[in-house]
Amino acid sequence: MAKTAKVTQVDPITLATVWNYFNRICKEMREFMFRTSPNFLTAKLHDVSVGIWDTQGRAIAIPEGLPGQFIAGGFGIKLILDMYKDRIYPGDLFLTNDPYHGGALHLPDWGFMRPIFYKGELLFMTLSRSHQIDTGGAYPGGYFPGAYDIIAEGLQIPPVKVVERGQENTELMRLIWSNTRNPDGVRVDNYALMSSSKISENRIIELLDKYGKDVVFACIEEMFKRTEAGMRAAVKAIPDGEYYGESAQDHDGSVLDVPVWVRLNLIKKGDSITLDWSKSDPQTKGFVNSSFANTYSLSMAFCFLYGDPALSEYHNWGSMKPFTVIAPEGSVTNPRYPAILGACPVSVGTQICEAIIMALSKAIPKKAIAAWGRHYSNFIFGSDPRSDKFYIYVTFNMDGGPGAVYGYDGYQNGESITTLG
Repeated sequence: MAKTAKVTQVDPITLATVWNYFNRICKEMREFMFRTSPNFLTAKLHDVSVGIWDTQGRAIAIPEGLPGQFIAGGFGIKLILDMYKDRIYPGDLFLTNDPYHGGALHLPDWGFMRPIFYKGELLFMTLSRSHQIDTGGAYPGGYFPGAYDIIAEGLQIPPVKVVERGQENTELMRLIWSNTRNPDGVRVDNYALMSSSKISENRIIELLDKYGKDVVFACIEEMFKRTEAGMRAAVKAIPDGEYYGESAQDHDGSVLDVPVWVRLNLIKKGDSITLDWSKSDPQTKGFVNSSFANTYSLSMAFCFLYGDPALSEYHNWGSMKPFTVIAPEGSVTNPRYPAILGACPVSVGTQICEAIIMALSKAIPKKAIAAWGRHYSNFIFGSDPRSDKFYIYVTFNMDGGPGAVYGYDGYQNGESITTLG
């Protein structure tokens, strides 16, 4: 595990170089995935996320991606570090998609996590995650509003080591791929994610070779201090008080015509904010329950919107420190196993975002954000009579675009509020 850095101060040029270098690594990982994956969700829709964490699960670089997928990535990192302890080696690679036992968002999002060693010491963990074209279960694609439980929703992969010391566990991977409807497509997409994480290892080692571990970690501590200070300054400018926000999903996809409500009490005191989702509805029968990782990540992301725009590409663990998220187990914002939750990135993810902007727009009217148009998608799947192979065709998948902000109209856009465009 990484020890406390001996260097206590770094010059501004080195700090800026190291900070942007970490962000550039993440961007390079993403671009590699786009170029090498055959999965349209990865290559074209960019339903991916990447990031770099330390061995305490603190986010160092999370500059781009879908907020729900990766802001809470530290949950899975901590689980792996705790589960495997002294059985983590150079060349290892871990996989999980489990929202209940792996800190993941929902089953279609598969995340490969790579430990990064330098001179025999474990210093970092990186994540490459993408929405897979299929994840098994009773219904293609991983969305089944009528699933009895999460077992019917798809294949659950708790944190497992799929590569050890550079050697792939081919039997395990074959078992995993065989439980999807398109094993060849998932396999090649997985290799794109695995290779992307190898890029992160190469680049981080290059950085450590240039500056040394102590300087790099001194920069990281300064990065944390600056983002925390920036967010706390933004929070401090908000009037103290309790602000309420709410939003409803029309139904849960299983029990129709019964709205599903999320309700937020946002308590601002000094330079800290508590987001309390306790008054939200109980978990539902249908697939709109939000995993805690999703609730936490969207809570962070939509509070970040009210901070300094200059921090928008530089958020890290320091940005999260001013915020506390409360979501009681058994609620629609933190369901108990084995509740289904395939739709949560959009529903009730959208409602979580809308409740936050309702509350904070009351607190800071000049930073008010109007709600976005809501998500609509339509899928066709079946067997191609020419080849007898399974196919999925996305005929329509779009949103109405972002709402206006103070002084500006909303802009045209093709994705949901939970993606931030």
